[in-house]
Amino acid sequence: MKRKSGSSELVAIAVLSLSVSIFALLCYLFPLNHIPAPSGPFGVGFKTFEIVNSSPGLIEKMDLFDSDLIRLDIWYPAINTDESEMKPWIDDDPVFFNGFGMVTGYPSWLFEHLHLVKTNSFIDAAPLNQSSRWPVVIILLGWSSISELHTSLAEELASNGYVVACIEHPGACTVVSFSNGETHYFLGNDLIERFSDFERENMVSLIASYLANDIDYAIDFLRMLTDDKYSEFYGRLDLENVSLYGHSGGGAVALEYAQRQRVNSIVLADPTVDAFCVDNHSWAFETPLLLMRTAEWTSHMGETGIESLFRYSALPSFDLRIEEMRHVEFAMIRNLSPLTYFFGETGRFMNKRDSMKILDRTVLMFLETVNGSRSIDSLADFSEGIPELDLRVLD
Repeated sequence: MKRKSGSSELVAIAVLSLSVSIFALLCYLFPLNHIPAPSGPFGVGFKTFEIVNSSPGLIEKMDLFDSDLIRLDIWYPAINTDESEMKPWIDDDPVFFNGFGMVTGYPSWLFEHLHLVKTNSFIDAAPLNQSSRWPVVIILLGWSSISELHTSLAEELASNGYVVACIEHPGACTVVSFSNGETHYFLGNDLIERFSDFERENMVSLIASYLANDIDYAIDFLRMLTDDKYSEFYGRLDLENVSLYGHSGGGAVALEYAQRQRVNSIVLADPTVDAFCVDNHSWAFETPLLLMRTAEWTSHMGETGIESLFRYSALPSFDLRIEEMRHVEFAMIRNLSPLTYFFGETGRFMNKRDSMKILDRTVLMFLETVNGSRSIDSLADFSEGIPELDLRVLD
């Protein structure tokens, strides 16, 4: 009996040790990478709105008819955040986990821990009450992204006095759900890939032109908020100072819109620009530009294409090359798991401490330079201390 008791204890210890080891491994592979605190003096509020797509269209060649709703997520300077609920990075909703699984090809359960990741945003917190008006930055997502994948940047800007609006268009994002029960998953890369190269470029250009309409819908909605004396945002938004941030396909949308309407500045992060020839288009007005590019994107675009982007830009404009970084990392992919690095999906730069905040800070400093609160040299001085950053100041 004693021998059996001893054997049982050994088995129990072995099972416990194995369980602890598995738990430790899972914690390493799927950590809770909480969003770093932003640098600004203000708290950050978060609200989500459903706005009307007033002209949902049929893209005939794609056999695609659009939804009449668009989701708009907004981060803004806030007060009394202690009285509000903290927003999780990803909502605890199976539709998001299923959407990530569909886009990545990985099991959806691998993403179920993401709702435990803490942010610095507070749901429906009261907007900061101050006399100055806040500049607006509109984030235009890459193909298959969602607004939460730009949370770090949105919080950094909002904590420093900006309103950040991120547009989620059904079908173009991983998943978009609405209060009426509608859920729209990503339509898939094969939607475009099935066309020839020539047709594909036309289709991407057509989609960029169509999605650029969303910016007008978003600005009209924001104008309604700031003009409504019963709104929490009454008189708060400076819609004469609107900047665009576009990653990947969102960069194509930003450029498309800039041909129609003047904006204060544009940030392009590895933008899709081969959908149309930049040389054949002039922007509506000369616009300050920050181009953030990885080596991966640079090899595809070529130096000639890069120079064409700056042909219609105004000063101050900057060309920032980032070494040891991949295209998808502008959308916080490294925050999902260190496995992304081992699988070659992310580069070494994002393994560095505070690397995400370095990118956020770069965008903020550019906007502050355009708005006149910083000198042009500030961004150059900041980048000099970071080996992976190679900044060229346009003159």
